[in-house]
Amino acid sequence: MSEVKTRVKTIPKADKATGAMTRALQGVKALIVNGDLSPGEQIRQEEMAEKLQISRVPLREALNVLVDQSLLFHRPHQGYFVTKRVPGEHAQIRRMLHLLENELMHTIRWPDKPTLVELRALNEEMRDCLKQADIRRLINVNRHFHFHIFSLSPNSLILEEVRRLWSMIEPSMWIKYNRPDDRTKSVMEHDRLIAALAAHDRERCAAEMEHHRYSAESGLPIELTGVVAELPVLSR
Repeated sequence: MSEVKTRVKTIPKADKATGAMTRALQGVKALIVNGDLSPGEQIRQEEMAEKLQISRVPLREALNVLVDQSLLFHRPHQGYFVTKRVPGEHAQIRRMLHLLENELMHTIRWPDKPTLVELRALNEEMRDCLKQADIRRLINVNRHFHFHIFSLSPNSLILEEVRRLWSMIEPSMWIKYNRPDDRTKSVMEHDRLIAALAAHDRERCAAEMEHHRYSAESGLPIELTGVVAELPVLSR
């Protein structure tokens, strides 16, 4: 009888290390975006490595990437800290998002019927979150809703920059979700945006998105020196 040998596929160490770094990057970024790590808070590397079930080396690599993305900053001999932004920095980020999101909205292809179904389903999921008072899930679904629309644009580099800027400032956007009435209003604004997309009305789409953006930023710094922000007027 011939002996049958089973070959076990081994994963190269380099691939394992890359996978661990990616998990660390996604894990720490999620903790920042979800508000589990507060602005100014120090990253306890030993605790974080244990939490994410990875070693310190890929964690440190991920932390350095997040420093490059401006989500963290590093103090020599002290460690890594979550970036805490001053109002002027918030205004700059919001201004960049304003310009880049408008560019995406002016270049999106019109969604087909399955895409419109997906957008409506996401907004219905947000309504369910409202009923359940599940704010964390509401925030996550809201992010999926917006980037589902932004992804209709062919401008992939602008899209990636918008993702980066959202990560930098998203926790400050959540002030809108502190108020039940504003949470409901956000879902209704999504309804109007979907209607504009279904009607293939580009001007209306851009206006609805801009109105929604300013609504979400109520009470937050959005003006730069020499730039006066005006709330768009929507015709009815």
